[in-house]
Amino acid sequence: MNFSFWVETLRKEKRLILICLGIFVLFLILGILAGIYFGDMISKYVDMYLKKMFQQILKNVDNKFELFLAILKNNMRVYLILIVAGTLTFGLVSLFVLMSNGVIVGAVAALSAKHTSVGKTLLLLLPHGVIEIFAFLIGSVASVIFLENLVLEKKKEDFKIVFKRFCILSILGAVLVVVAAFIEAYVTSSFAM
Repeated sequence: MNFSFWVETLRKEKRLILICLGIFVLFLILGILAGIYFGDMISKYVDMYLKKMFQQILKNVDNKFELFLAILKNNMRVYLILIVAGTLTFGLVSLFVLMSNGVIVGAVAALSAKHTSVGKTLLLLLPHGVIEIFAFLIGSVASVIFLENLVLEKKKEDFKIVFKRFCILSILGAVLVVVAAFIEAYVTSSFAM
């Protein structure tokens, strides 16, 4: 498997990547608006959700390497659900993950900016968030690649080629999840102090 096939796979799926990005951004904006206009109503639910999530993830974490492993375990679990369940449902689960992540990230960002600052919020989200979001976008595209070939493509491709593209996108997304977890544990966590 040469590098040019990886690049060609991303180029071929550019339209789907942009559609997934558009869906995420739309729900990110909705989350930001919800955080701004309904912040008082939703802040206790967001706080409760985040507290429960972080308690579960950070259980028995004593150093940055353990933090990296805990974040990686959580994010890889979500990524694998996105890939497997998304593929089995022809992208419906992936769509739900993109929409819910967009709303949650948007609401958390708006509430965080309200309580700290926009700059601090960006420091807490951007270093790892851009890579993590791209990983989930790539995973979402991988999960609909079979549907795309069956329904949308006029000229059907050989199953081996479609499966190869699915594997390339899935692996690329998984690698990005690892990179994002590393950055979140070793870089972003420093800004949280």
